[in-house]
Amino acid sequence: MTCTHRSAISHLEPFEQLEAAAALVRARYQRLAADDPELARNVAPASTEDLRLWHESGQLRAVRRRDTVVGLIAVAPSQIRWIDRDEINEEVINVEHRGNGYAALAQTLWAAQVARDQSRLLVGTIDRLNISSRKTAERAGRHRVLDEVFVSLG
Repeated sequence: MTCTHRSAISHLEPFEQLEAAAALVRARYQRLAADDPELARNVAPASTEDLRLWHESGQLRAVRRRDTVVGLIAVAPSQIRWIDRDEINEEVINVEHRGNGYAALAQTLWAAQVARDQSRLLVGTIDRLNISSRKTAERAGRHRVLDEVFVSLG
């Protein structure tokens, strides 16, 4: 599963060590809390248990640039039954590798080469404050089709 990107071979592969994936997620969300506290209040990192389940089922992939893990992506079948889709449950790129298109590449590679059923949609929920993730989704070919509004009943 390779793709030429920015003069480097980038690819997805099963994440070898769950602990390394959990550390990558923790570090990225700690940095998010420092860089963008408002967004950090709205989003939460995947739990170690979720990462373990995705790892065991082959749904957790390392995003690599040559010999370096630059991030990860976890995609699982959606819990919503009325639409046939796979959902991006977690995607993080190391801070030092942001801005190079790796997140969009990871989504594109997943859809083209890892997805079990090419007819399923690849979707994800993106917080309204997460402008960079919205742009990434669009670059990967995932267009904005539904905005949900949550209203407190309390």
